[in-house]
Amino acid sequence: MLIRVEHGTSYEYSEPLLATTQYLRMTPLSGGTQAVESWVLTCPGASMTQWQDQYGNVCHTLTLPKPVDNLDIKVCGLVRTRDTNGVVGTASSELPSMLYLRETPYTVVTGPIRDFARRFSVEPKEDLIKTLHEIMLAVADKVSYSPGETHVHTTGTEALEQGRGVCQDQAHVFCAVCRVLGVPARYVSGYLSHGFGNEAHAASHAWAEAFVDSLGWVGFDPTNRACPNESYIRTAVGLDYAEASPVRGVRAGGGLETMTVKVSFPSQQQTQ
Repeated sequence: MLIRVEHGTSYEYSEPLLATTQYLRMTPLSGGTQAVESWVLTCPGASMTQWQDQYGNVCHTLTLPKPVDNLDIKVCGLVRTRDTNGVVGTASSELPSMLYLRETPYTVVTGPIRDFARRFSVEPKEDLIKTLHEIMLAVADKVSYSPGETHVHTTGTEALEQGRGVCQDQAHVFCAVCRVLGVPARYVSGYLSHGFGNEAHAASHAWAEAFVDSLGWVGFDPTNRACPNESYIRTAVGLDYAEASPVRGVRAGGGLETMTVKVSFPSQQQTQ
């Protein structure tokens, strides 16, 4: 599938924004599931420096040479994707999978996480894919997709206890449960151009990947109860949202900030 992405993030400030440093992870890499044909990231009035983080993500550091009243970060890109039944594989230069067993503030292992994980077994190993699907569906059942019920700092445990959340929360719960069971898991951010019939999810999106010895990394999307297909574009991976979020940073001044995000996928084309 050939997917055109147009993504705009606008910030309006009630007072002049004196300084800011923002870390952007909004640029996909070509790989087994996607080929980036073009991708342009801009922010008028700001300076951007490209670099690569420890996970291999393409990152940009955004800074301001002078105070401004607004920021407009825009992405325009074209990516050709293919359906691999969720299998991403393993890149040639990649961190050891066991690193993704680490806990983070978002995925800390608590009593509720351990209790939830007890219903699953990763033995025998040949049934691991089946178990991962069961975890994905159980997370979807336990943490219903409910926008507005959580916030950007909600942890996996909090979402699990609340029983509601969004894709970010469901991905954190999935990762935490996998790690309890000894299965490396990581957080993925990107885009979903079709929502499996649920248009509420057809925009910037988050899901998870688990490591399977015979396959490498395999994607699981609790929000849509499915493995990622050709409708997905991967932009960044990390241990959790803090390490793979599209935009993250600090600022000085600006007063009250109002953010507006718009994502569209014009002129979708099926590969011939």
